[in-house]
Amino acid sequence: MNDYNTKFEYKQVNSKLILSDHDYQRTIDPRRVKRIVSAFDEKLVNPIKVSFRGNKYYVFDGQHTLAALKMRNGGRDLLVNCKVYYGLTKQKEAELFSQQNGISKNVEAIEKLKALYAAKDADVMKLVQLTDLSGLYIDFSKGQSPNKIVAVSKAFSILKSAGEKDYVEILSLIKSTWGGVSDSLTAQILGGVHMFHKAYKGVYDRRTFIQKLYQVTPAAIVRDGRLLPINGDSKYAQPILQAYNRKLTVRRLDNSALIR
Repeated sequence: MNDYNTKFEYKQVNSKLILSDHDYQRTIDPRRVKRIVSAFDEKLVNPIKVSFRGNKYYVFDGQHTLAALKMRNGGRDLLVNCKVYYGLTKQKEAELFSQQNGISKNVEAIEKLKALYAAKDADVMKLVQLTDLSGLYIDFSKGQSPNKIVAVSKAFSILKSAGEKDYVEILSLIKSTWGGVSDSLTAQILGGVHMFHKAYKGVYDRRTFIQKLYQVTPAAIVRDGRLLPINGDSKYAQPILQAYNRKLTVRRLDNSALIR
């Protein structure tokens, strides 16, 4: 990271004064903290990067290092070396958090998208809005729930590839077919339905899709797809196509559209 074109200073700050803004920060991973402690070398510890905003200190780079320092101190607060930035907005902090790389653990895709949402990134805000429009939602938290898309990076890539109108149609189709059950909102199902829609847009019948695929569990689609000797989302689109065509005597879909 660069110096963000803003004023900063190096100083020691009591750890009890340093906060995490959970609108963009990730959840502390205790296993990672323990790994940092076990391999701790004081000479290699970089100053914690914090933003002084609203008379409070917010860590945006070094949260796990901070937790490790406290663990090494018996869980007690202590003075820690910080690089304190002044004049950053919450949006800028979130943006900088999403750009972390290098020695520290790279920010995971869902964490990066969460931070970009907090930074009011137009593309990520559009992702959330369009997902809501389909009857599903994204809140960037981990753990499955009905109607909640956890495979956020897959959803984002589909939006980029398919465009806004088709993105909503794909999610609405999934919602109408399986009712928003968690197993239907995995990366495999999202990708498979996207590939199917892309191959047969304007040709397949939406009502037929819902009637046929309702009879097949998402888990079965994923299981059958994993057995196929092909890569990418096509391996999950194939079982979807097979279920769609089953017992159809007219208006069957040609498999060649998927393998082009």
